[in-house]
Amino acid sequence: MNFNALSIMFNTKFLPLIYAIIGFGLLIMIHEFGHFIFCKIFNIYTPTFSIGMGPKIIEKKIGTTRFQIAALPIGGYVEIAGQSEPGQGKQEYAHMQGEKSFANKSYWKKALVICGGIIFNIIFAYLVYSILFFIGIPKQKSEVFFSKKIDPVITESFDIKAEDKIVSINTEDLSNDPKKLISQLQNQFLQPLSKNSKTQQIKLEIMRNDHKIFVDINTQDEKINNKILNSIQLKSSPIEGEYEKYSFFGSIIQGIKVTNQWIYQILYSFKYLISQRSLKGAGGPIMILSKTFETAQKGIIPLFIFLAFISINLAIINLLPIGALDGGQLLFITIEAIIRRPIPEIIKMTINIASLVLLISLIIYLSYKDLLYLITGKIS
Repeated sequence: MNFNALSIMFNTKFLPLIYAIIGFGLLIMIHEFGHFIFCKIFNIYTPTFSIGMGPKIIEKKIGTTRFQIAALPIGGYVEIAGQSEPGQGKQEYAHMQGEKSFANKSYWKKALVICGGIIFNIIFAYLVYSILFFIGIPKQKSEVFFSKKIDPVITESFDIKAEDKIVSINTEDLSNDPKKLISQLQNQFLQPLSKNSKTQQIKLEIMRNDHKIFVDINTQDEKINNKILNSIQLKSSPIEGEYEKYSFFGSIIQGIKVTNQWIYQILYSFKYLISQRSLKGAGGPIMILSKTFETAQKGIIPLFIFLAFISINLAIINLLPIGALDGGQLLFITIEAIIRRPIPEIIKMTINIASLVLLISLIIYLSYKDLLYLITGKIS
């Protein structure tokens, strides 16, 4: 293998992988820094700041905090004195009292410390989009397609094939507004699941090899509805030579607008997954790292756009009221503020450990699905 071949391999494979790992670590660092900075503002002792979980690889003590990088890049934590939470360091100071204890702070200070990671994840997305719109972001052409790995049941039931482009629904042409088209599709296919309405037909107009095809779908078949929704995806690709560039204040407004649109879309997707009680289409750490690597191969700007999107996802996931997540800890302190006494430690510990086991099990399950998809190309 000559030098040019090695150089090409490094630039197309190894360098994007390095960028992907750094980008993934950056999101963890930003989230944990949100917790850390509010602890510092409110004079709360933080023994450990860790990027990654498990055995430490590198550590350095700065001031009163030990900063470390750990072996498993599936998360991170800030160990907070006066707060007991399994998996968050050695917990030597979990029951510490005094002015530097989390336990002795007012409710609003505790809430800001717990929500600090979520706040910083959203701020990161706002900043990334605003900066990119200021320096010039490639114009995106977004279209709605049936995925490459379309469910065979759909192709057998209707004249629909993989990578067919959806143009309109019920004669309403939404090819220039793909996000509205996705929303309309979700509303139409989910509506019969919650109402005892009469059988109705949904008419889709699709493009296949520059030819228009009309497909009628019976929306009363719940299984078909779910399979169709799981097979629909929004694809965005840059328009070569065209850029969106705004003034300083215009870029901030546009950055906020795009971030808010993604927040709404991701919340809607989570609502759908919860309502269907299904993890189909959900990705784990391996899939996120794989997609980050793929995006890094396209350049720094696409990588940061993707990282902003993942940062919003991370914020929303952490809002879930699960003991091992920020939303669960926020729920604990809110209940304590209402009842005006601490929740018994054994109850919190039991919920936290159970939640942590559930979360780790979910990560392992999603990682298995990720590997299965990367090896076989099949979505399970």
